[in-house]
Amino acid sequence: MRQALALHQAGRLREAEALYRQVLVVRPGHAAAAHFLGLLLHQTGRSAEGLPLIEQSVRAEPKSADFLNNLGTVLRDLGRPTAAAEQFRRAVALRPDMLAARDNLGSVLKLEGWHEAAEEVFRGTIGRNPFHMRARLGLADTLQEAGRLDDALIVFEEALAIRPKDADLLHGYGVGLMEKGRLAEAAAMFRGALAARPGMATAWQMLAQVKRQEEADAELAAMEAQHRLALAGSDARMQLSFGLGKLHDDLEDYARAFDYFAEGNAIRRKGIAYDADKTRRDFAQMKATFSRAFFETRTPSAIEDDTPIFVVGMPRSGTTLIEQIIASHPRVFGAGELTIAGRAVSKGFPMDMKGGFPAGIAGLPDKAFADAGQDYLDMLHARYPGWRHVTDKMPGNFLLIGFLHMMLPKAKIVHCAREAAATCLSIFKSHFRGEGHLYGYDLAELADFHNLYTDMMAHWREVLPGVVHEVRYEDFVADQEGQSRALIAHLGLPWNDAVLSFHQNQRQVRTASAAQVRQPMYKGSVELWKRYGDRLQPLLERLAQAGAAVKVP
Repeated sequence: MRQALALHQAGRLREAEALYRQVLVVRPGHAAAAHFLGLLLHQTGRSAEGLPLIEQSVRAEPKSADFLNNLGTVLRDLGRPTAAAEQFRRAVALRPDMLAARDNLGSVLKLEGWHEAAEEVFRGTIGRNPFHMRARLGLADTLQEAGRLDDALIVFEEALAIRPKDADLLHGYGVGLMEKGRLAEAAAMFRGALAARPGMATAWQMLAQVKRQEEADAELAAMEAQHRLALAGSDARMQLSFGLGKLHDDLEDYARAFDYFAEGNAIRRKGIAYDADKTRRDFAQMKATFSRAFFETRTPSAIEDDTPIFVVGMPRSGTTLIEQIIASHPRVFGAGELTIAGRAVSKGFPMDMKGGFPAGIAGLPDKAFADAGQDYLDMLHARYPGWRHVTDKMPGNFLLIGFLHMMLPKAKIVHCAREAAATCLSIFKSHFRGEGHLYGYDLAELADFHNLYTDMMAHWREVLPGVVHEVRYEDFVADQEGQSRALIAHLGLPWNDAVLSFHQNQRQVRTASAAQVRQPMYKGSVELWKRYGDRLQPLLERLAQAGAAVKVP
């Protein structure tokens, strides 16, 4: 067993695996051999095969905090966060000072949106070890995700008082300041992070987002030098490519900007699994399920609560701008990109429901929609008590409009539309957080997805006439006040001049548009995509299949 562990630690995994298996042949109940073989299988991409072995080891040694923590890690990576959290809790209960288990527990709770529970875990860790910076970062990120940005900034400030030159803390604080709209201060934090760690690609990328490059300078040269040093195909290279693309876009060197964006997208695309065929099937199934006949025979819930204002559309289509305008009204809280609509739908209509998702709803009573709607409202009001209206700006919820109408018929749904080529180029220029928008890293896939989206919105207009209020980005740029007044009137709110000064609103903005919405509307932005000329021709030809594009002049 010792030899197997030594080989495992040395990275000689094939030899270690063979020895673990030999031990288990001789002693099938050997807990450590089963555990570490399972862990090795997980480390080599065979998590489903390794899980039963780790579970076996935990049954043999149920009071091993290390075994429980590793079991939680495998469950988390297999997409079972609730089960993972339970194992991390068991590990922490056995060893309250086990920082790895506490970090894992806090992280999975945060990931699932259980912000209060995550906050409790991270604060408990800090209480035990005030110098544990990972817990402070976890706490700050949890507070940011919960919409408590001011509290998060305090956490960063306290941490930086302990470690003023910590690159991760400086970077995190910079992101928080950017989300607050304090762009100059954010830039200073990113520069501080880079002074501590010159190769920190994420800090370079963030710095590029919050500043405007007006001329070639030493800072741009330093960033390009880091780009050359970064390994081809690495995450660092990808982040630097997106950042340099933005800076050269600022300099109006569009050919060079496009090359950088193309490189960043190509690297990102290799690291994701996107199934375009499945996407097409999903869209087709949603249209077939929520047909005209469906709405003629079903009754929306009787819920009268109109607190939520759903803002939907393609990303980079003006959704953040429209939310910022709405949230500048004193009766509205801008909650940003919430996941609770998807949660409510998945709870009420699970993927494994009888008949499959979403077709299986045909066999469910109308009450199922009322229950899902109430689940949504319970989550919304628990997070944002006392607000007359709350914006829920999750662009991809356009696919769920049928559900939203049936669940919450009094809620307003605002669809943001923008010229197709401009939208697609803006997506192509963006490196999104997390695993969203997987279609956005290849121009052909991006165009195909936009065509599906266009068709889906046409479907909702046909089967739910008058339910969705559409606003166009180009119209707002041309007539900010007139369009804003029409939007506020549609929402049933009294006019307030604050909506015209949306760029002065310091509410938290966590999207790729965090810097842009701190600026007044720029009329020239409508035509910017045309400056990329022939480089966009393949995109335009693909979009034209749905009649969405125009030719580059």
